[in-house]
Amino acid sequence: MKILSTVFKIVCITALLLIGFFFSDMTHFVKNQLKPSIAIEDTCQLSTQPCIQNGVNIQLQKDTLTPLEPSSITVKWPNTNSEKLLLSLQGLEMEMGNPIFQLTKTNDNTFEGEILLPICTQNTMVWTGTLTDGNTEITISLKAQQ
Repeated sequence: MKILSTVFKIVCITALLLIGFFFSDMTHFVKNQLKPSIAIEDTCQLSTQPCIQNGVNIQLQKDTLTPLEPSSITVKWPNTNSEKLLLSLQGLEMEMGNPIFQLTKTNDNTFEGEILLPICTQNTMVWTGTLTDGNTEITISLKAQQ
């Protein structure tokens, strides 16, 4: 009986150590499985040319963003009472965190802000995400190149 108790304790301690060691990998896997993916074809692909989705006009300062270099974004969002917009991004090819940017209202229905992307080991990367006024979401994508 004593041997069984010792074996049980060793098995439990080993299981806890393994769970602790792989916990971040397991939570990352579960988050990615639960997170709805954004299809690149369904996004408003941002550039210097205005992109219009659901009546919202979005335009970047540059066609391709450079990591660690700020770039401005201008949004014309009619029929919103919001004083700010939130832009949330995620890397398509690589997990780079989820940078969030705030765009502030400059005049009637126009919002402006800056995007500053983190540096990446890849030369070219596509970012997808959402732009929201708190009620409505627009799916967007943009390209970054070093």
